[in-house]
Amino acid sequence: MADKGSVTSRIFGYIRDNIQSGQWTVGEKIPSENQMCRELGVSRVSVRKALQQFVTLGVLNSVRGKGTFLISDDLSMFPPVLGNGLQSREALDTMLFTLEFRGLVEPVLCAKAAENATPELIASLTELVSTMQNSIGYSQAFVEADVNFHLEICRACGNPVTMSVMNDVFCRRPELGHMLNLALGYYGGIYYHTMILSAIKQKDGKRAHDLMEEHLQRGIYEVSVDNAELFEPLAEAAMYSAPPLLDSNTP
Repeated sequence: MADKGSVTSRIFGYIRDNIQSGQWTVGEKIPSENQMCRELGVSRVSVRKALQQFVTLGVLNSVRGKGTFLISDDLSMFPPVLGNGLQSREALDTMLFTLEFRGLVEPVLCAKAAENATPELIASLTELVSTMQNSIGYSQAFVEADVNFHLEICRACGNPVTMSVMNDVFCRRPELGHMLNLALGYYGGIYYHTMILSAIKQKDGKRAHDLMEEHLQRGIYEVSVDNAELFEPLAEAAMYSAPPLLDSNTP
């Protein structure tokens, strides 16, 4: 049986490919969940989860009782088509180890921040998500907003030791964030940060925990050995061009 990450990626690729090729056109009703299940041999839960990502990002619109419609064919936020280039094995390993560490720590911090969310935290995270949405195509601004979103959650927990450690995790190798963004596109950050923000607004600690965990696990899957070819292009360019992502408010 295929693992959860590969199933979601396969459905995601199927949807994206049909949009990119023009097989589905704007205004058109796309195949039903049941049709996709039969064609791809996957569960309805998996199909619905993949569709929700495109709905959240404004590409699809699901109308109760009528079906799901393509409302935009703008895929600029999704991963680009990559060519050949020099792969940095060390960079891939470092990204994987970093994501694994974050996966142990950040879901717990996110749950705590959600349960004690202040209006100030919600306002700050809302502004950062807006910046991410407006920074599609501008990697530096996008990555800075992405990093600061996570740091704001850490800061909200009120532990200066945790804040110092997490700031070091994010800022020690800033070029890795740019490599990840260049290879994977913008959709994952916008989707998951939007959903996490929603959970924090509702002070739903469990949902915030689960979404952060899923967000980081998805990153781990994408950086896995099976998908290492995604990171071949632009590795050296990102390493030399990315400025430090420093947070001026860090203790």
